[in-house]
Amino acid sequence: MKLMKRLIKQSMYVLMPRYSTAFFPTRARAHAHGIYRQWGCEEILKSIIQHHGSKVLAGPFQGLELIPSTFLEHSSPYLLGTYERELHQAWETVFQGNYEQILDVGAKFGFYAIGLALRFPNAPVVAFDTDRWARETTMEMAEANHAGPNLTVESFCDKSWLRKKLLPNALIVSDCEGYEAILFDSPNADSLRSATLIIETHDHEVPGVTTALIRELSQTHQVVEIRSQEGATDCSVNLSFLEPDEQRLALNDMRPGQSWLLALPQNGTNANLSRSG
Repeated sequence: MKLMKRLIKQSMYVLMPRYSTAFFPTRARAHAHGIYRQWGCEEILKSIIQHHGSKVLAGPFQGLELIPSTFLEHSSPYLLGTYERELHQAWETVFQGNYEQILDVGAKFGFYAIGLALRFPNAPVVAFDTDRWARETTMEMAEANHAGPNLTVESFCDKSWLRKKLLPNALIVSDCEGYEAILFDSPNADSLRSATLIIETHDHEVPGVTTALIRELSQTHQVVEIRSQEGATDCSVNLSFLEPDEQRLALNDMRPGQSWLLALPQNGTNANLSRSG
């Protein structure tokens, strides 16, 4: 049954990409919001905010302000700086680059898009998400964080968008629930050759997608696979006001085992990243 569902989902991504990339993530997000309420994630987050405020306390995007709309998500790891902590070193490398354009595909509530818009104020940043809630919350987050006019929010990113609008020497961050198998498969935009990419891969949705993308991107990039780690158990923020089980929940993304790909271009303005990354 699971195999059949995966095959149907993959077929729909190919045949009806715009509909599928809206339907599946929106349904998954609504389901996740219900689970987070059952787990008590919102109450844990409120306790942390009561003690420490609503600005991100640590990590690469320290200082971002979370707004009440984000509380529907499991936002404690964002606030504590442990969200996708496996990528912290990758971000240190990425921050050394110079980008003509930044894309966040699957932006959720804009955590990365807004953080990058503030860090690179001279680069146009486009946050894509097919979920209306995500787009509206991203715009609210942008206003709360005084993100500049370099940030825009759009719905759907496909190969056609990349071919027509992707600029050379771009930065692309992708978390699109399996659609990466289509979006970054060849043939694609010439500008992709000089792009720096962080791609979250979803082998549980599209078996073999990590290996396939490594093979494809390695023709033009230095590709590093970053695998998820066991749950975080500590951070620099005092959480003594929470019970041990609440602390573990607050610190961790609660995601299945997975990978990310850091792809550093061998050509273009940011070719030096492949030598330092």
